[in-house]
Amino acid sequence: MDRTAIDTLIDRIIADRAGTVTIGLLYIGNRLGIFRAMAGAGPVTSGELAERAGLNERYVLEWLKAMVAAEYLECDPTATKFQMTEEQAAVLADDESPTYLGGAGQLPIGSILHMPRFLEVFRDGGGLSYEELGPDIAEAHDQSHKSMFQHLLTQTWLPRVPGLQARLEAGIAVLDVGCGKGRSSLTMARAYPKSRIDGLDFDPYSISQARRAATEAGIGNVAYLEMSITDLPADGAYGFVLAFDCIHDMADPVGALKAIRGGLAEDGLFVWSELRASDNPLENRNPVGKMISGISPFHCLTVSLAQGGVGLGNLLGEPGVRGLAQEASFSSVEPLPIANRMQQFFLLRR
Repeated sequence: MDRTAIDTLIDRIIADRAGTVTIGLLYIGNRLGIFRAMAGAGPVTSGELAERAGLNERYVLEWLKAMVAAEYLECDPTATKFQMTEEQAAVLADDESPTYLGGAGQLPIGSILHMPRFLEVFRDGGGLSYEELGPDIAEAHDQSHKSMFQHLLTQTWLPRVPGLQARLEAGIAVLDVGCGKGRSSLTMARAYPKSRIDGLDFDPYSISQARRAATEAGIGNVAYLEMSITDLPADGAYGFVLAFDCIHDMADPVGALKAIRGGLAEDGLFVWSELRASDNPLENRNPVGKMISGISPFHCLTVSLAQGGVGLGNLLGEPGVRGLAQEASFSSVEPLPIANRMQQFFLLRR
């Protein structure tokens, strides 16, 4: 045996184990408001931070030491005072920041909490439905996508779609497929007040939250449809359809794409995003590919199988996108020049 190969694998397992517990502590820091309590506070002791956050000091001290070891926070040489730099606050505490990732622990931790059920479906088949995974997963998606929708969707991504910006500004009907809690729909509604935005999702909790957010924001050109995309009327009503990171989760992706095509006007535009990973696992030996591959059985694969679906998983890559688009009879698939480390974007036409 190659001892170097063994040592390399052992080191990798140690690093992954360290990352796992760090993500657990990230989850705690986000859910309990510890990062927000530290932001702008300057150097603080564990006691001062515990008082600010309303938490137990002994746990806070151990959490702080672990976060410093993980290089998420800083401390003085004696480890008595801890602080968050401006850069760390932009990533961990400020949920309005374009670099915010403070909620990145919610999806992995929210999924791992269901580990007994995952053991069952690995043995017996089937899956965990979106409803069974619970509201924490809907919140996780919202947290993961928030900064992208608020800072990139209408400022960078949609203007890169040939011919779309002028149509949206003039006013067209837009369908936001898999809208979740509706953040993407609201963002488009604010940016394009002459357009009508319909957000669509089959999850009752997400739609209820989306409707509440729209009411609170006082946005009148957005509505939310609680339904399956496959029930969409084939009336060509929409000039633009967006499906962000959701087609691979569906029970019947080809049926969903056919429904989208039927709902698209003759000259309509369809933008479809998929995670930036390959169907060849050797090409996913990088941090992003590894993360996306690991998420798939805990979410993307299992929610499809729970519906009796095909269970695509999230490793489509461009070949998978092109194959599904062909099955759904789209006339063209064009990769869009949008740089993003997590997502790849495609423009499809009827």
